[in-house]
Amino acid sequence: MKKLLIACIIVSATVLNACKQKKGIYYTPREITASADVPQTKLPLERMDLECYGVHDIVAVDSMIVLFTSNKQSMIQVFDYSGQPIAKLSPSGRAGNEFLQVRYTDQNTVIDGDRYLYVESDGHYYLYNLSGSIRNGANLKPTKMLDLSDDMDLTHNYYTLFRPDGSYFQYKGVSHNEIIIPSSAVTANADGSISLNGYKIPEFEYYPPQYRFVKNDGDTVKYDIFPRLPQFNKPDYSQYLYYCQVRMSDDGTRVVAVSLQDRMTFINLESGDVFGVRGPDFVDFAQNADKDDILSSVVVGVMQVVTCGDYIYVLYDHNTVQEEEENDAPVNPTIRVFTWDGSFVTELIPDAPITNFFIDNDTHRLFAYDWDEQFYTADLHAI
Repeated sequence: MKKLLIACIIVSATVLNACKQKKGIYYTPREITASADVPQTKLPLERMDLECYGVHDIVAVDSMIVLFTSNKQSMIQVFDYSGQPIAKLSPSGRAGNEFLQVRYTDQNTVIDGDRYLYVESDGHYYLYNLSGSIRNGANLKPTKMLDLSDDMDLTHNYYTLFRPDGSYFQYKGVSHNEIIIPSSAVTANADGSISLNGYKIPEFEYYPPQYRFVKNDGDTVKYDIFPRLPQFNKPDYSQYLYYCQVRMSDDGTRVVAVSLQDRMTFINLESGDVFGVRGPDFVDFAQNADKDDILSSVVVGVMQVVTCGDYIYVLYDHNTVQEEEENDAPVNPTIRVFTWDGSFVTELIPDAPITNFFIDNDTHRLFAYDWDEQFYTADLHAI
């Protein structure tokens, strides 16, 4: 994940074609700042004897720990809560029941007694029968839910979250125009170089994030949040500073988009109500967009977001981007706990530098790992 965060700002660009917005204006009907005066609680973590490598996602359901990995022989590995292996599934492949690569999309459900995970692979969303695949000893053929549109290739940050009635919420992060050089403009020279015959390559243009709710009858509701981007002195920062993670409430009525930079957007899909919450470390980058050293004051921020019942848990790194990149500062995480009405209720202080976690919705047991792929667990009932 650390590599992903750093990669977010390595985007070639020269000009941002965007209208100037008034300083301090964010485009939600109301915007509040979360109180920094909340109780802090130590979160002791118990180390687990579990071995798995190349992990990029963790899920805890039905007394099972499900790990999504970069291991091409087994991209989905399942363990019990004591760390003992249950199944190794999903070798990389092109057969009908295989994925070339696969990621968990932060939703799971139960259908006819079987646990299903929502996953994404190569621009397609699927329902993956985890329980059936474990019984079968190999992947059952997944059910395709949705294909991503072609323009999703022009952004690195997107989410699609499904509701039981077939409707879905879709987020598309900051995107850019597609630069295509016509073949008629290109001439191959004898020395192996290429000439463009006077053709001027278009400049990158960045476009604001998009938020939309697609109902099961195809009707689409769009939300005008951040309709303009600030005029960043370094426009390629726009993708990094607007990067966020999106989650849906258990009942499917609400969505929260958690910005990397300590800001949350809440959307009620039933009433259409939208509001924003700024966290204690929020930096108004619209007011600092013209500064070359903006990353020295902007924190690395949100690393992972987990929803569990009435609460939203946000794993938060307090280092600045500059500290993280130039000094390779160690992760300094806390877990901030919010309610769905935007209240910041408590902050958990883990005693290990975890970088990803999940909470079992039934047992409220937390499972986590760190950069060194050491695994941990904690009972949140005891906090």
